[in-house]
Amino acid sequence: MDMKKVLCFIIVLLMLVGVVACGKSTQDENTDASSENDSSVQENANPYAKKMTISMSVLDAEKSGKTEKNKWFNEKFNVEWKYIPVTWGDWFEKVRAWVAADDTPDILWWDMKLSNTGEFRAWANQGAFKEIPADLNKWPELAKRREELVSDDKVLTIDGKLYGWPAYRNNPEWLKDAYYPMFAYRRDWAKEIGMYKEGDMYTWDEVKEMIKTVQKEDPGKNGVGNTLGITSEAWAFPTVFTEILGMAEDRNGYVKVNGSWTPYMATPEFLEELKFVAQLYREGYIWKDQMVIGGSEGADNFYGGRSFMFLGNNSPSWFNGAYTKMLDSGIIKIADQIAPMVVFSPKDNKSFWLTQTEDYWTVANISHKVDDEKLDRILDMWNWLLTEEGRRFRVAGIPGKDYKDKADGTMEILWPKNPDGSYKSPYVDMAFNEYTPPGLLRAPTETDRKEGFEAFEAIHQFMQTSPDYHVHPLNWDLNTFDGPQFMQWGSFASDVTAKMKEVIASKDDVTTAWNNYVKEMIPKMQPVIDELNAKLK
Repeated sequence: MDMKKVLCFIIVLLMLVGVVACGKSTQDENTDASSENDSSVQENANPYAKKMTISMSVLDAEKSGKTEKNKWFNEKFNVEWKYIPVTWGDWFEKVRAWVAADDTPDILWWDMKLSNTGEFRAWANQGAFKEIPADLNKWPELAKRREELVSDDKVLTIDGKLYGWPAYRNNPEWLKDAYYPMFAYRRDWAKEIGMYKEGDMYTWDEVKEMIKTVQKEDPGKNGVGNTLGITSEAWAFPTVFTEILGMAEDRNGYVKVNGSWTPYMATPEFLEELKFVAQLYREGYIWKDQMVIGGSEGADNFYGGRSFMFLGNNSPSWFNGAYTKMLDSGIIKIADQIAPMVVFSPKDNKSFWLTQTEDYWTVANISHKVDDEKLDRILDMWNWLLTEEGRRFRVAGIPGKDYKDKADGTMEILWPKNPDGSYKSPYVDMAFNEYTPPGLLRAPTETDRKEGFEAFEAIHQFMQTSPDYHVHPLNWDLNTFDGPQFMQWGSFASDVTAKMKEVIASKDDVTTAWNNYVKEMIPKMQPVIDELNAKLK
């Protein structure tokens, strides 16, 4: 074979090898691309393929994360929780310590009050928290909730950036975010002494007459003179007694008088309230030991059938709990024996006053150390919890196990029932605080006892329709003011409350004693007053 033919053969052979190699390379590249596409498809099909651990401060940590309900939720979002325990007693101090040490949980959940606004803003400005995205299009339920909130802008937004999420109370609009500092009373005793009024609405003169008659005629079989008149929660005495009297519309710590800020405790209206409560106490209508208790003794006396009336945050849900306690212990035989009571203002004997509070209960801040991927997962969970499917999960539990959807759009609860027909929760004594941050549930839910809400029907109708129902408004601008003097001293609430108790318990003339105290306090309050008048118009 001549040299030309040899060379041609070699060239053809090399070309064939190149074609094969190129074909294999292209095939490999296509295989790699196909693998990448398959991986991408799988990832899109399961946005929660990556497991995440989320830390969060919670009450009742020892009761958290232990149920099948928790397991179902965790598997749905592929998360596990690290619960950081807090108690009512140490909650705020732990929050303060964590922020100072730059060691907050991923979700810092806490009972933030408006009085904490200044401190929160300082922490946010120092970079402690991650911003909640301004664009919530990915989370439509959260976006809708922002439209309903006031506190998100008034309290948690700094320079146009949102640094926390308030758990919306979800109250009906007519309630005006008032809480329920209302009396519970023994309706059966009122009937037995012949002084019950249909609708459970009374004047203070009628209440005082009932208390004296109950103590004398002893329908509760405590022994003549042994029945206590009014007991209350320790935190409610004496301040809540004064706020329900309706002596003034504006009862914030400082109020405008002739265009200038003045401590409410220095006004004639406050003095009238104090005089009224002092009379109730000194004449024996309020339990004498109310002055010194620090725990639940006031409530326990009512639950135990030893007091005629009880003042606390006595909402419909509270009544449901009271019914259970008192029925189980045999103190009452039917729920109708206790009821909520409206007591009209002594100023006009017809108006009824409650007090507006924040539109949220608790706030969740996201640690600045949380990355965008984890924040998205948290917001995904919160958004889902606000959907109807999420609401049903929170109310009942696992679909198909704890409830099932009905053809008419409602749900059937699959829990067992108590002898009285109420539902017996499989999750009793368990805590689910990780589901609270996006917002509270609107009560009553499908699993709630109904008696407490039924007991309020006439009162709620009055609140919705009567011009005599009023709410002391919350002054957002005052209560979120972050001037340094106001932040440090506020309205000197603890000092004022201590002095109120001292004056009420004494035999001193209330007007003289209080006016002397006002003269003593005004110089201490003056820096705050001056700051408010200069900076908060």
